[in-house]
Order: sequence, then structure tokens, then C-alpha cells
Amino acid sequence: MTRRTAFLAFSLVIAIGLLGLQSWDLALGRIERSAVEAIEARTGFAVKSLERAEIALLPLPRISLSKVAFAQRDGVVAGEAVRVRAYLRLLPLLTGRLGIGRIDLVAPQLDVAVPAGSDSLGDWLASPLAELEKLRSQSRIVISSGAVFLRAAGAIQSIVRNVNIVIDERGAGEPFGLSGSLTWRGVSTDVSLVWPVAGGSTKAALSVTSPLMKLRFEGTRAGPGEPVIDGTLALSTPSVPQLLDWFGERSRISTALGALTLNADLQLKPREASFTNAVASLDGDRLDGVMKLTDVDGRFALSGTLAGASLDLGRLIRRLPLPAVDAADTSPLDLDGWTGRDIDLRVSVDAARIDGARLADVATYVLVKKGRFETGLLRASAYGGTVKGRFLAVGAPTGVDVKLQAGADKVDVSQAAADLPQLARLVGTGGFQLALDGAGRTFDELLGAMTGRAGISLRQGEVGGIALAELMRRAERNPSQLLRDWHQGKTPFETLAANAGIANGLLVLTDAQMVGPNYRLNLAGNASLRTRQLDMRASLASLSGSLRLPLVLKGPVEAPFFDLESEAFLSPTAGSVPVAPSLIGR
Repeated sequence: MTRRTAFLAFSLVIAIGLLGLQSWDLALGRIERSAVEAIEARTGFAVKSLERAEIALLPLPRISLSKVAFAQRDGVVAGEAVRVRAYLRLLPLLTGRLGIGRIDLVAPQLDVAVPAGSDSLGDWLASPLAELEKLRSQSRIVISSGAVFLRAAGAIQSIVRNVNIVIDERGAGEPFGLSGSLTWRGVSTDVSLVWPVAGGSTKAALSVTSPLMKLRFEGTRAGPGEPVIDGTLALSTPSVPQLLDWFGERSRISTALGALTLNADLQLKPREASFTNAVASLDGDRLDGVMKLTDVDGRFALSGTLAGASLDLGRLIRRLPLPAVDAADTSPLDLDGWTGRDIDLRVSVDAARIDGARLADVATYVLVKKGRFETGLLRASAYGGTVKGRFLAVGAPTGVDVKLQAGADKVDVSQAAADLPQLARLVGTGGFQLALDGAGRTFDELLGAMTGRAGISLRQGEVGGIALAELMRRAERNPSQLLRDWHQGKTPFETLAANAGIANGLLVLTDAQMVGPNYRLNLAGNASLRTRQLDMRASLASLSGSLRLPLVLKGPVEAPFFDLESEAFLSPTAGSVPVAPSLIGR
């Protein structure tokens, strides 16, 4: 036998001898009373009932309680466990006292009372953490295979399953700490928390790792009298909508976002989080700035100013669950679904993309309040010119009041056509103006109530797909060849301008004219916003006024019919020559 082995054996014999000298009363009643008092003192829980108590000295001294019911003294947390094991410290035991170093809760079911109507994790954790702060010290607590039921007025708000958590032992003034894993809303999550409960400037830290989120926060709290925490935050998620949905936050606007990484200096105050020196990456597009998240009477509000080099606005818009503007859709317009949270966000970027269109020096914003949604372009440069726009929807007694304003100036359409195939048939430089205002409970009512104005002006360009100038030359030189196919080629123009008034969902042209080298085209008529049908007529005339050709523009906006009227006449100064009806429309 070595000296070390002999020494250990001798120490064990002395310890057993000392234990034998103590007047231990191993009666079940005293075990229960002593164990319960020690557990209550070291956990802050009051034991309400238990089935039986047992003590064992080997291999480690411990007291085991079966089927234990317990509760915090104010009733915020209550529950029961299949077994509670209290591991005893050896030195106090040698002097006849029960000193607990660790407490195991085996398969506990905890009920946590949360405020009625609360739906945030912060509200749910506030009361239990406040009770733990009241303890001057506590033992190491190990929770295995547990479940936590969050209840408001007896109704279950949420359930946390597979709770395997270790709460660190702490002394007076030391921070509260825990680490382990749990499953919440079907997602397995590893957590680690250090929370200051007393003293001056104290460390605070949080780590959360799950398939939906990786979060790291490290900082300090100023003190219990000043509940302000400052630190650094690192957050990443593959999907912002899925992450918010995990926390019970469902927002239609958030569907515009995809993968996000965020690094920032974070300051936490009661119901307020401020992000400074923030660096956010949205699907690879970097934005820098400041943001603030506040909670006012249970309503979250996000505000901030961000700037970056580039941003794909088109990708953000495509992800939104935007309803189709269709008069056949008779379902009520749902503005509340878009205004559930307050937002005041301003974004400026050097370059932006919107479905192929390239913009520069862009300033955009989103402004949301209860019953009000507004967004727009404050400024943007595009293809040698400028563009702007504003969309506003406000709840009204008549449903939803919508205002739409858009405009462009000095834009080179031929440059834009390289990025926007829908403009491939149009060349020229100019702009447009649009202003619409209407209210309704459905799209049918809204479109039928629209009023406003629209205008377009271009110069030195051409229109593809028709050859009006060639049609005029044929009519002047050889009327018999008039109806040869003129729906090919291009029509150059010197100026193109159109103005329209809109009332009760009907757009009426007040002045529309296109002038080319040898022709003038005047257009008159109307278009229905509800049916998207055109009903217009045009007059194609030579600049000398000696010839006039009537045309018709009818049908759906997506594919209108544009041709000579079936009773068109050539009208030279010397007389009128009819065009054979059988040739019209070829």
C-alpha cells in the first residue's frame, strides 16, 4: 500500500468516526424537515408537498425527495418534480449540519405565471428573474428533462420542452448564470446567460445558438438603481421572417427580408434597445447606421437611419405578399395586417436595383403607424434623369384611402430599355407625372373611386412596332398600297405628349399628340382602371393638313387593338377617296 492510499484510507476512517460521534436523528420526519429547510433556503422555492425522503452517504452524501411539489413564495413559479436530489457538503455534515452544494430537479414540470396578453420572451422572463434577484445566494441547480409551461390567467401561452439547464452556484452580489439546452416551438436551442443581480458595474452576457439564430451579446449593467446595459451584439439568421415567427412576431413587412447579419453597439433600457455603429447585411447588401427598438404600451416601434453602397430594392419588394390590383377581387382590403408595428426607417444608398432598373443616389423610406402605411423614393437618379414616388394608405370610414404619386424627369428611355425589356419599343428623353387618390373597402370600390391626373412628355425618340410615318407616305403617294402591313418597323417622333384627367376610375385624355417629320397623331378617348380596357380613337394627319387617317385603339391594356377604322377615308384637298373595307384590318 502506498503512502497516498494509506493517507486516504486513514482520512476516510476519521470521517466515518466523526460522523458516528454525531447525534444524527435519521427519523424520516427530521430528514424531511432538514432537507426542506435547506432546499428552500438555497433555491427560493417553498416545498408544498412530497411523498418521501431518503438519505444516502455513499458514494456521495445526498438527500432524495420523491414527487415534490414546490412554488416561489409569490406564486410566480410553481411546479413539481419526479425527484429532487440535494447533494450535501462533507465538512458541514461532519459537524452535524446540512450544507447543500448542488440540487438536481429530475423531470420537473414548472408553471410560470406571465402577464395576460403578453407575447414576448422578455415579458415571460421578467418575473422569474426578478424573484431570483431577491436571493442573496443559491446552490448549483441542475434541471434535467424538464418542461416549462407559461400561463396567463390559467391559459397556456407557450411550452418549453426538453429543458436541460445548469444554474450556477452564486454567492452574495454575484451574477446569476445558466447554460444548457431546451426546445422551444419545435426548435432545439443552446443557451448561456450571465445576468447581474446586485452591485455596481457587473458583467452581462447572452449566447443563443439554434438553426434559426446565432446571437452573442457581452456587456455590463450600470447597477440595480440604473437598469441600463451596454455592450456589443452579434446576430445572424438565415431568414428574418422565420426568426420573428419563432418569437411569435408575425409581420407582413418583415417578409421582404431574407438572411441577415447584424453587428452593433447595443444599449438596453427598460422597453428600449438602441443600436449604434450598426452594420447590417441583407442578403449580402451592407447597410451602416443607427436603429432603435422601443415598446410603448405593448406596441413595438422600429426607427433608424441606414446608408450603404448598394441595395436590391426589387428583391425586397418581390418577397412582399402584395395583393394583385384586381377589381374582380372582392375581399376586403386589409390595412391592419400591414400596420401592426410602428416603423420609421430611412435608407440611403449609392446604387439600387428594382427589377432590372438601375438607380443611383437613392433615398427611400418606410413610415408605418397604426392604420397608416407610407413608403416612397425621396430622390433617385436614373438614366440621366431623376425619379421619385410616394405611396400612402390610411384607414378611413370608407375603407382604405390610397394616394399614389410618381414622376420622372429627363430620363433617357433608350438607356432604360437596356435594363427594362418592357420599354424596348420606346426611345426618347423625357418624363411622366402621375397622381391618384381614391378610397374603398375592396379593389373594385377603390379603382372605381380613383381621381387624379397623368401626363407624359418625350422628345426626339421613336416608337417600335408601328410605322406611322411610312403609312402616311404610302397614303400620299399610292393609296392602293395604304394597307400593306405597317405594324412593323418604327415611328420616329420629335415630340410626344399626353395629359389625362382621372375621375371615378375613368381616365380621359384631354390632350395627346405625337408629332413626327411628316405627320401629326392626335389621340382622344378613355381607359377604365377597373376593367383595364381602352376605348380611344386617333387621327393621323399630314403636317400640311391635306390628308387624314382615322385609327382606333381598343381592348385590354396588356394587348390592345390598334388599326385603321373600318370606315377610314383618305381625305385629300381635292376630294375624298374611300378605302376598300375589305382591306381594313389586314
